[in-house]
Amino acid sequence: MKFENICIHYNNIIRQSDEYDSVKPIRNTDLLLPEFYNTLVFCFNEYQKKYPSQRAYITESYRSNSLQLKYYKTGKSKIRKNGMHHYGIAADVAFIINDKLSYKGDYNYLRKIFKENNLTVLDWELGHVQFIPVSEQSALREEIENSV
Repeated sequence: MKFENICIHYNNIIRQSDEYDSVKPIRNTDLLLPEFYNTLVFCFNEYQKKYPSQRAYITESYRSNSLQLKYYKTGKSKIRKNGMHHYGIAADVAFIINDKLSYKGDYNYLRKIFKENNLTVLDWELGHVQFIPVSEQSALREEIENSV
């Protein structure tokens, strides 16, 4: 199985979580695939070397299908269900600048670091980063569906 670690994480951690059906945004990094989270932390640390007064910050990690549908209906997302957040392999990122949440950090530089570390960024969503390319999402969904 190409996505074996993701399937195991989804079935053993995410589906068992009390936050699985949450209708609120989740920031719990324990629901992120460990390999993905560790890469994010590395990238955040690299970013902070250039911008020591800023900190990259995860604003949303896991996302339930209920919340995903709400985002879809309001135009906040192009995906109706089973987005990459739902599998613990996507995160939305902003910055902490002067102890306040901000969207004014250097996204271009952070996205460059993400790409250099084999993460995927989206052209249409500046603060989104994910573990797998968009071209592999359908295969992942199918593999997870078969593993449940």
